[in-house]
Amino acid sequence: MKLYSEKTVVAHEVSDVRCNACGHDVGKDASGYLYDHISLSKLWGYHSPYDGEAHAIDLCVDCYQSWIGDFEIPPQRAEEELAYA
Repeated sequence: MKLYSEKTVVAHEVSDVRCNACGHDVGKDASGYLYDHISLSKLWGYHSPYDGEAHAIDLCVDCYQSWIGDFEIPPQRAEEELAYA
């Protein structure tokens, strides 16, 4: 005979994403999926002004385009399979 008990599980999920640059919500499509955006994270090492700190930022597409427009060397475009390697 099997005996059952109830278990409560708390799960964390992303409900919204706000752009760190402009502060706007990146939004969701009609199905509830977040619109495309970029998420960056960095654990800073020695000899940096942020030694030992972990930083994470999210940028909407508009702010990303504005940001990379200031780059001296533009981001390298890679094949999709290479981008996730």
